[in-house]
This record gives sequence, structure tokens and C-alpha cells, in this order.
Amino acid sequence: MNKGDIYTLIGGFVVILLIAVIANPGAFSKIQLQPFSGNNQTAQVTKVPASPVTVVTPAAPTPTPTQIPEVNQTPQPPAAPYRITYMSNPFTYPVIHLPEHMESFGASDVPLAGQSIPFAYIEESRGGLTKVFSVPYGIWALNMSVTANRQPQYATFRMALCDARTGAIIEGAEIQNPGTMYKVVRVSSTGLYMIISINNVDSFRITLETPQQVYEKDRSPT
Repeated sequence: MNKGDIYTLIGGFVVILLIAVIANPGAFSKIQLQPFSGNNQTAQVTKVPASPVTVVTPAAPTPTPTQIPEVNQTPQPPAAPYRITYMSNPFTYPVIHLPEHMESFGASDVPLAGQSIPFAYIEESRGGLTKVFSVPYGIWALNMSVTANRQPQYATFRMALCDARTGAIIEGAEIQNPGTMYKVVRVSSTGLYMIISINNVDSFRITLETPQQVYEKDRSPT
């Protein structure tokens, strides 16, 4: 095909197009032209409405309950008896010698009723003057026991309980030969000391004791 034929063909198309436009001018209005964007097409981004964010506040930790200790309702066991010892310098006491007639203090008293609790004692094999001590109980007793195995027929034990401030003798006791004696005392919260003299005695023990009900009452918290 030569160029003349091409030109003739193109001219024919143009003529036909012109005739169509003239015959139906609204035909091209139906054709929707799409915008040309080339290769750089812009992606459509769909915006999704954000969901409301619920802020959860952590709960405060539950405090550990304080364990309240149980109160022990049972009576407290007796404390170990306190040992009374001798004074190294007894010459500072108002009275340091026993009276001549110890028999005037009489024989043993009737023991206190009920069970007794020992709270102090002195146990020695020689005489002397004890250190000053004080008893908190309103009523208590001196429970004395003398051991003499070598020459029991000559054994003698003598004791005087004295007021540490005035030297007045509150209670006294004398035991001939081995034996025991019981003396009730009603002096409390007062400085006291004992003067003890022995002869041919192997050992002796004086236990200070008080009724259980008195002991528990004075030990109970106020």
C-alpha cells in the first residue's frame, strides 16, 4: 500500500466521523473520560474510626490482715526461786547478833492452806547474815529444814528475820537436832535480812513460799 492509499483511507474515516457527529451530536456525551494518572496511582486509604480505648486502673493490693495473737488464759508457770546469799560486810546492819532467848518465838505455825509456791530460798552449811531482800506478797512463810548427820544430838539452828531499816526482829526460830520448822510472815515490800547461826549442822535450807492464789494474783498484769 502506498502513501496515497493511506491518506485516502484516513480521509474516509474522518468523513464518516463528521457525518456521525452531525447526525447524532449527543453520542459522545455518554462517553465518561477517566482521568489518566499514569503509573503513579494514589492508593485509597480507608480511615477506620478508632475504637475507644478503655484504661484499666490496677486495683490496689489488699493489705495482709494483722494476726492478733491469742491470749493465753492458762496460769503462768512459777518462776525459778531466787537464791538468797550472804552479805560480805554485815557490820553495816543495825543488828548483827541473835538474842539470847530464841525459844521465846515459839514452835512452828500452822502451814498455810492450799498449795504453796516457792519463790526464794537460802541453802548453806555455815552461818552468816544475808543480803537485804524484799518480799512482795502480803502473806508468806519460812519453811526451814535442818540436816545433821555427824552429831545430831548437838545440832542447833537459830534464825532471826530482821527489818533492814530498824533491826527489829520480825520472826525467829530455833531447831534443836535435825528437824523442820514453819513460820508464817505478814510483812511485804519491806527491806529484810536474816541472821543465821548454826552449830554441828551439816546443812540447812530455808524456803520462802506463798499460797498459789496469792502468787498468781500478784503476778497477774494490772
